Amino acid sequence: MAVVKSDIWNYEEAHPTFNDVYLIMEIADTTLNSDREVTGTVYARSGIEDYWVLDIKNRQLYVDREPTEEGYQREMILTENDSIIPLRFSDCVVQVSQMLHPES
Repeated sequence: MAVVKSDIWNYEEAHPTFNDVYLIMEIADTTLNSDREVTGTVYARSGIEDYWVLDIKNRQLYVDREPTEEGYQREMILTENDSIIPLRFSDCVVQVSQMLHPES
């Protein structure tokens, strides 16, 4: 999932560029290591400031910030009891539990 700048007409003939992206979030079931290591490094090198990976098996959210050419410098691992504020939306609080399927 990507949260991008809101001018939809810019994307009528082309996909958003990395400069248009506010937040990228991956949902990981079997791809956690790939999302965290390979894809995360690509996004960091591209300058994506806020990269989230939701680990549905372990019910955790990985939040990577401060991108560099080598990868992200800041990593947070949140549990379903935590919340997070996206960098570009300071008035929005996201509860990790609301992104997960309720436990049975």
